Amino acid sequence: MKNYYMKQKVFSFRDRYKVYDQEQNVVYHCEGKLFSLARKMKFIETSTDTLLFNFRRKVLSFLAKYYLSDPDGKEVAVIKRQFSILKPKVEIESSLGNISLEGDYFAHNFTLFEDGVELANVQKKWISWGDSYVITIQDEARASYLLAIIILIDSIFHENKNQNRH
Repeated sequence: MKNYYMKQKVFSFRDRYKVYDQEQNVVYHCEGKLFSLARKMKFIETSTDTLLFNFRRKVLSFLAKYYLSDPDGKEVAVIKRQFSILKPKVEIESSLGNISLEGDYFAHNFTLFEDGVELANVQKKWISWGDSYVITIQDEARASYLLAIIILIDSIFHENKNQNRH
C-alpha cells in the first residue's frame, strides 16, 4: 500500500495533472493537447520521461466516454459515464479486469474495486489551491494504470460540472 497525491493545475488552457509520491516528488504527470476536441492527454513517468498511456475522449458522444491506450495504441480500458439522475455513475471496462467504483464520487471521494477487492481509494482535499487528492494504491505494481484511470474519472467529473454550469 502506498499513498500518492494528485493535483490538477488551476490556471491552464489544457488539462494538466501532477502526481506526487510521499516525499512530494513528481512521479507522474499528465498533459492534455491544446485545442483537442477529443481531449487527448498523455500520461508520463516523470523521472524517465516515458510515455505510459494515451487518453482520448469519444468526440460525438452524449455521455462522456474515454479510451485509455498503451504507447503502441492498444486499448487498455474504456471509462464511460452512465446515465443517472441522482449521482453520477461511471463504468470501467478493462483488458486487465473490470473495475467498479463505489462511494461519494460526486464529491470526489471514492474507492475502486476489482471482484470485491479494493484497488485504490481517492479522497479530495478540501482546503487546497485547485483540486488536490490523496490516493491510496493497494497494489504498487498497478499504480500507474490505476492513477491513469483516476485522472480520467476526474476528467469526466469536470466535464459534467462544466456542462451543468451552461
